[in-house]
Amino acid sequence: MNIIRILVVVISLSSAAVGLKAAVTEAEARQKAIEILTSVGLSDKLEAPVKISSDTDGVISIADEGNYFMQYMVVDPNISADGDLIMDPNIKIPDSAVNIVIVTHGWIDKAGSDWPADVASEIRKKVDANKWVCGYFDWRGGAAVVTPINAINYGKSVAGPRLAKAILNLGLKEIEHIHLIAHSAGCWTIDAAAEKIANETNAKIHLTFLDAYVPPKWAESELGKIESDNTVWAEHYYTKDITLDSTQENLSAAHNVDITQIDPIFAQHEFPYRWYRATVAGKYRSKDWEANDKVITEHWGMDYGFARSLEAGRTGWEKSLTLKMGNEAIKMKKPGKNLFNHLFDLNIFKPNQKEKK
Repeated sequence: MNIIRILVVVISLSSAAVGLKAAVTEAEARQKAIEILTSVGLSDKLEAPVKISSDTDGVISIADEGNYFMQYMVVDPNISADGDLIMDPNIKIPDSAVNIVIVTHGWIDKAGSDWPADVASEIRKKVDANKWVCGYFDWRGGAAVVTPINAINYGKSVAGPRLAKAILNLGLKEIEHIHLIAHSAGCWTIDAAAEKIANETNAKIHLTFLDAYVPPKWAESELGKIESDNTVWAEHYYTKDITLDSTQENLSAAHNVDITQIDPIFAQHEFPYRWYRATVAGKYRSKDWEANDKVITEHWGMDYGFARSLEAGRTGWEKSLTLKMGNEAIKMKKPGKNLFNHLFDLNIFKPNQKEKK
């Protein structure tokens, strides 16, 4: 689209907004905007689909072609949530595949050719490809917005349901287990996807939240709270970084782990996903600030990160299901801390965490 057409759209929408007046319903306003956008040849943008493809290594890419303005502001989000799927006919899903792991990003980020694709690729190296489908979800059009709250709204209303629809239509005869991994605002996207999947399958669900973003005055208890009879277990790894309390909350519906002290540089919002990827691969990427540092996963005999997933082994996953959710965060530390320091990290020395309604 050239600059002239962009100006036409902006001017047209502005004129329409002035003329609609307060008495016009939201549905009528949306319809008027759709008519204007269609008149300037943008109907294809209003119908943006979800495209499913695969790379040469068999990692699945699920790409939401929509964006916040078109699919959330103009088209009713409830309609956008049920977007069309376009699946590459060359994708081959083994008949024996019953498990899925999908990784996604957060606000102003992407998945293709970035860390989510890398994590999915590393996990695929660790699992039986005949039983597991490994992939990533790219919803950059909904994430590239002014505020992270805008991204969350898109993720909950549009991207999450679209991801669920794509997963449910991958062609697996049955889904026994699904692991969804997300960073920051993207945690609400996988939460919405998990809710829909739990309503339509009997799959066991594992949610990995990496520095989950909880906006001020939002109920953290909503994140990871899946109303279902399915087995659901969630974990939350976070750092006390520049994002302050918005990404430092202990989630009521997750097993909480504070990894601030094992960040070898300083507390960073991005560290949790770099660390999680390293727990899969056994080392940090050469381009990471932590490239030459040891990957710390252990806390008092328990390994965290990838070790808690079914992908790493059934024994570890079954142990995960026994770990308490809604706990005061376990604080992982670098080696060398003495027993005295460890004692004061135990929950018995802390006041009971108040339940959040």
